[in-house]
Amino acid sequence: LPSGFDFAASMRLQTKAAFVASLNRGRHQNIQRDPSSIQSRTFSRLTQLSGKTQEQDWFADGREAARRLKLELGIIPPESDASAIGTADNGIVDASKTMHDSMLESGRAAARALLLGLDGESEEGKRQDDEADESPSEDVTATDHFKLPSKKSHCMTICMVPPPSAKVAWKQLSDARRECRDPGFHRWPPHANMLYPFLEPIYDSGGESGGLISGETMDEKREAFICDVVGFISKATQRCAPFEVTIDTFGTFGGKHRGVLWAYPRSSTTFLDGSNDEEPLIRLQTLLEEKFPMCNDTRKAGGKFNPHITLSHYVNVTDALAAKHEVEAKWTPVSFNLQEIYLLERRGDEGQFKILATIPLGSENDAVIHNPPVPFPDMPRAEEDWVHEERMKLKNRRRNGMKRRRRKGRSKEDSAEE
Repeated sequence: LPSGFDFAASMRLQTKAAFVASLNRGRHQNIQRDPSSIQSRTFSRLTQLSGKTQEQDWFADGREAARRLKLELGIIPPESDASAIGTADNGIVDASKTMHDSMLESGRAAARALLLGLDGESEEGKRQDDEADESPSEDVTATDHFKLPSKKSHCMTICMVPPPSAKVAWKQLSDARRECRDPGFHRWPPHANMLYPFLEPIYDSGGESGGLISGETMDEKREAFICDVVGFISKATQRCAPFEVTIDTFGTFGGKHRGVLWAYPRSSTTFLDGSNDEEPLIRLQTLLEEKFPMCNDTRKAGGKFNPHITLSHYVNVTDALAAKHEVEAKWTPVSFNLQEIYLLERRGDEGQFKILATIPLGSENDAVIHNPPVPFPDMPRAEEDWVHEERMKLKNRRRNGMKRRRRKGRSKEDSAEE
């Protein structure tokens, strides 16, 4: 063989098609699709590309590709062909059996190299990830979190929303938000973010992100990305059974230049022995962050996750406290059973967050991707004038806050230089 020959790299050319078809099957086995959807069409093309049916074993295809490549390169003699592998008449395994075992092992090594190649990482890079991304859960490994090329976006979120069937909760929360003149009344449903900002795919300057099928459109690549994301979310939600949420407590945060009024979604699960464990909503957020460790913004500075449903924004915390007393005086505690969470997306600056995927808790049902995204039934279809006015006020306050922080930063730098 020529000096520096990379056997694993050559193997990829013959094994990639078969491997990709199986990998795609494994990623999407828990996700429902409309047969006419982009995901289903892409999945069908991947299967066709492999030249194999879904029932066939990609690993066997990889071993066969390894054997043929070794024969072609002269690494093994022709008599070691699969047809010659077996046992002697006396029942003793002949020497070619040892060679066969060696071929199988090299096939495994090549398949592992292919896995690393598809993830875009080296052995050293994988070792560093193992050291850097230690998970809070002992049964989660460094390869068990999402790794596709992506960036965080404020147009994507994984969140808890009262189910549309919880009419009383929706009405009370919507009435309170309207009374408090919430700037996000049209943009956001009543929600508690668990991973926000969340991820969207990265595309190069040509509008393509690189993919499995040549000529695939950007929309198809995006749909495949979302399908993978939902698969990882499902891995987390399958480990959390449905639970009860009660809203009966309110709080505020902020300061001189900002105030926020929020409701606390207290969650609980009673076990067979009558004890209560960690709040399941907090546990669910931990499970999700294990799958998407880059999305840790809702757990500030490595601290504890504090779920909250924003009711409105104010000029300062004093105004928020006054509104809190008014809401508490009228509020009736409300509860609902949470059986699913949502992946939400908004499109454009004027857009509303809509349901991109519905992901059930527990393992009884499959996640559902909505293409196009669908609104919550009780959300307003158009932004009212007062909502737009309050949203513009909030945007201006945030802009002024950024200016103050920049000025403060420059003042500190000037003081340091003096």
